[in-house]
This record gives sequence, structure tokens and C-alpha cells, in this order.
Amino acid sequence: MVRFVLRMRYFVFALILVVSGSAVAASDIAFQSPSGNIRCDMSREGPLAVRCDLGVDIKSYNDPPASCSGDWGTSFAVGQTGPGFLICVTGESPTQVPRTVLEYGDSAMLDGITCRSERTGVTCTNTEGRGFAVRRGSQRIF
Repeated sequence: MVRFVLRMRYFVFALILVVSGSAVAASDIAFQSPSGNIRCDMSREGPLAVRCDLGVDIKSYNDPPASCSGDWGTSFAVGQTGPGFLICVTGESPTQVPRTVLEYGDSAMLDGITCRSERTGVTCTNTEGRGFAVRRGSQRIF
């Protein structure tokens, strides 16, 4: 019942975006953790299926992504296949889109990728079971 309600909530949210003529595509899901510290975008467009940005500069990784001349360590992504990875951010992060709060214990799903919000952070996985887990004090790619 909870999953049905969640899916219905996202369907209604997407429908409102279509009706209102918002610049955000109806297939996109933009959410944040209840604390507002983690902001994520799920999209069918572009090479990334999910991107999450942390609002803090506590990095678990010491080495930047290859050829990165921008900021790194607080933005993570996962595609439809393959492992999660760090993003080299050279422009502004997509924080301007309207976001819904993904309550603790709830999940957002799009095209086989699931992001789950817990008190311990947000975990996003693709159908291969690969992805990332992020929280204020630590981040993990798998």
C-alpha cells in the first residue's frame, strides 16, 4: 500500500508539472532528504540517470575523478548500468528545480533505478545492484 501511495504521489507530481508547463520534464523526479542536506535528480535525459549533491564539504574520497579541474567529492551519480561514480562539477549544480521531500523510509523509482531515503542517508541503485550511498559524514560507491 505504501509503494502504491508513493507511486501515486510521484504520478500526481509529474502530472502537475505537465499541466503547469514547468521547465522540468514530466519524466524527471527531483527530491531532497528531509534535512535538505542531500538533493537528487532522477532523469531519463542525458548520460546520468541519477545525480545526488551533498550540501556539505565532508569528503570520503581523497582522489579526484580523472581529468577533473572542478569541484569533486560531494556529487555522485549512477547510470542505468555500471557502478556509481564521483562527478567532477565544473558548473552550477542543479539546485534550482522544484524538489519534493523524500521522507525517511520512502523510495523514488525511475526506469529501474531506485533511491531510498533513510535517516542514515540516501542510497541509489540500478538494476545491477550498483550505485552509491551518501550521507553527511561519509559516501560510498559500489
